[in-house]
Amino acid sequence: MSDTERAVRLPVIRKLELSHFTLYQNRNKISVNFGDGVFCLAGANGLGKSTFLAILNYGITGIVANPNQKFQSAKEYHQDSIKYAQSYFQGRVSEIYRNDAEVTVEFSIGDLTYKVSRGFFEPQEIRRLEISSRSGTQIWELHDDRGLDGTAIHDEYVAAMLRDTGLAGFEQLVFLQHFLVTFDERRHLLFWDSQEAILYALYLVFGVDPAKVADAAEWARQAERLESQARNAQYQATTARDNRNEVLKRSGPDTLPNMDLLDQHERLVANQLKKQRILEAKTAEVEDARLRVSVLAAESTTLRRDYNRSFASRFDSPITPSQHQLIAQLLESCECSVCGRTGEDVTHAAKHALAAGECPLCRLEIPSPVDRGEDAFSQLEEIDSKLAEVKEELSAAQASFERLNTELISSRADLVEATDALRSFEQENAEELKHEKLPSDIDAITKILQQYDDERREATRRRDDFRTRREEYRRRLAPIQKELAERYTAAELEFVPTFQRLAYQFLGLDLEVQMYERARGPELVLTINGTRRRETSQLSESQQYFVDIALRMALVQYLVGLEGVGGMFIDTPEGSLDIAYEGRAGQMFGQFVTQGNRLIMTANINSSRLVLRLAEKCGARRMHVERMTAWTTLSEVQAESEALFDEAYMRIEEALERGGS
Repeated sequence: MSDTERAVRLPVIRKLELSHFTLYQNRNKISVNFGDGVFCLAGANGLGKSTFLAILNYGITGIVANPNQKFQSAKEYHQDSIKYAQSYFQGRVSEIYRNDAEVTVEFSIGDLTYKVSRGFFEPQEIRRLEISSRSGTQIWELHDDRGLDGTAIHDEYVAAMLRDTGLAGFEQLVFLQHFLVTFDERRHLLFWDSQEAILYALYLVFGVDPAKVADAAEWARQAERLESQARNAQYQATTARDNRNEVLKRSGPDTLPNMDLLDQHERLVANQLKKQRILEAKTAEVEDARLRVSVLAAESTTLRRDYNRSFASRFDSPITPSQHQLIAQLLESCECSVCGRTGEDVTHAAKHALAAGECPLCRLEIPSPVDRGEDAFSQLEEIDSKLAEVKEELSAAQASFERLNTELISSRADLVEATDALRSFEQENAEELKHEKLPSDIDAITKILQQYDDERREATRRRDDFRTRREEYRRRLAPIQKELAERYTAAELEFVPTFQRLAYQFLGLDLEVQMYERARGPELVLTINGTRRRETSQLSESQQYFVDIALRMALVQYLVGLEGVGGMFIDTPEGSLDIAYEGRAGQMFGQFVTQGNRLIMTANINSSRLVLRLAEKCGARRMHVERMTAWTTLSEVQAESEALFDEAYMRIEEALERGGS
C-alpha cells in the first residue's frame, strides 16, 4: 500500500501547555515543545511521570485510560471510560483550581494543525478549539458570537477529527491512542492480553475501511454475547436434566429454582452491596475532609494568635524599673508598700539600688533593654506567610468537604433506593424464593419431572436460537476477516521486516510473526528461535513488554507509511530490565526515532542506562531530556539524594553532546 493510500491518519503531537495542575506544584504554568525526535521526561518515582502521559491522551481524546477497564469493544471501552477522568484528576488538581486548571495540546494531522484546550473535569467539553490549514484558521471558543458551549465545541472537534483522521467513530481514535500509540503504567500487552484488541488494531492499521471495522467490531461483540448466552442456556438445560435425574433417583429432592428469578434477586443484592460500599467509601472521604478542615482551622487560629502576640511585642515599648508602678509610688511618697517603712531612708535606698543598676525589690542586676523591632518584624512576615498558605488550604478543604458532603447525600439516596427495590422484590416473590421440599405423592413428583423437562426443552431451544444468530454474525464477519488476511499478506514485505529489526535490537534473537485463521478471526502468532510463543508465560516480563512495544512501533510505522511521521507515548518499564538489556532497549527506541518518528517517553533518572544509550544514538539534535525534579517538590529522601540526580543528568547531557554522529 502506498503512503497516499493509507486510510487512517494519526495525530502527531507538537506542544503541550498546562495551567494550575497542582501535582506539579513548582510550576503554575508548564509549556513543553516536543521537537522532532525524542522527548524524555526524566525524574524520580512518584513525581507524576505517568500522569504526564495520561494528560497528553486526555488533551487529545478527553479520556484517561482506566487500568481496571477490560477491553471488549472500542465503543464500550470509550463509553465506560468517560467518567474515569474526573476521579483520576481528583487530588492531582487542588479543589480551589478545579475551574482554572487547563490543558492545551497542539498536534498536526497531515497539513492541518489542531490546538485544543480542555478543563480536567469536563471530559466531554472543550473550552477552545483552533484548526489551522494553508487556507486559514478556524476558531471556536466558549460564548463567542455563536453562543457555543463546551459540549457544542466538543461536537465540532469530533466531527473535524473523524473527517481528518479518516476514522469512522471517535471511539476508534480513543482506541488507537490508548492501545496502539501508548504503552503506559497499565502494562497492557496488545500481543497477548486481548484478542479483541489486537484484531481491532490490525483492521485499522492494515487498511480495512474504518466503517467496516466499526461494523465488524459490533458483529464480533454480538457473536461473543450470543456464544456466552448459548453456553448459559446449555448449562441451564444440563442443570434441568441433572435435577430430573436426581428426582427419579431420590423421589423427594429440592425443586429446581427459577433461574431467572434468582438471577434477578442476585443482581438486586449485588446492587445494594455496591451502593453500600460506595456509601461507606464516601462517608470515609467526608470524615477525612471534615478532619482536614478542623485541623486547618485550628492551625489557622493558632497562627492568628501567634501573629497578634508578635504584633503586640513589636510595638510595645520596654518599661524601665524606675517607671514601674511600685517603684514610682515609693519614690514619690517615701513609703514602701511592701514593708510599710517611710522616710527619706526608704527613698535613698531605692535610688541607690537604681543607680547601681539593681532592682530595688529583688536586688538583682537589671538587664539592659533589648530592641526586638527587626526580629519581631521578621517573625511577623513568617507567620503572615504561613497564615496565607493555611488560609488557602482551608478554603480548598472547605470546598472539598461541601462537594463530598453533597455526594454523600446522593449516595445515601442511592442506597435507600437499592434497598427499597430489593425489599419490594423479596416481598413480591417470597414464596418463589423459598426452597421447598418436593411433596411425596406421585402426582406432585410427575409434575416436577414435567417442569424439568419443559425447562430443558426451553433452554435447548434458546441455545439453538443463540447459536443460529451467532453464526449469522460470523457469516457477516467472514468477508471482512478475509479482507484483513489478504491485506496482511500484501503488507508482510513492509511490516514484518520492520517488526523484526526493532525486536532484534532488543532480543538479539531471530523472530517471526505470522497470521493464522481461527474460529474467532485472524490471529498473530509469534515465533522466537523456531518456537511459537502464544502465552506470556513463555517469555520473561521484559521480553513481553519490549516485544509488544516493538510490535506497536512497527504497526505505527506501517500505518503512517515510510514517508509519514508516527509517534509513540511510552512509560518506560525499566524496572523489568536487567543490566544486559537496558542498552538494547535504548537501541530499539533509537531505531524507531531515526526512521523519522517521534517518541515521548518517561524514565527513572536512577535507571538511566536505557536513556544514556538512546542519547548516544540520537544526540542533542534529536533528543531532549526534561528534568522533572524541577517541576515539583522532592520528598525528604529524594532531596537528600539530589546530588545523585544531578550527576545522572550530567551523564545524560554528556551523552547527548557526543551522540548523534
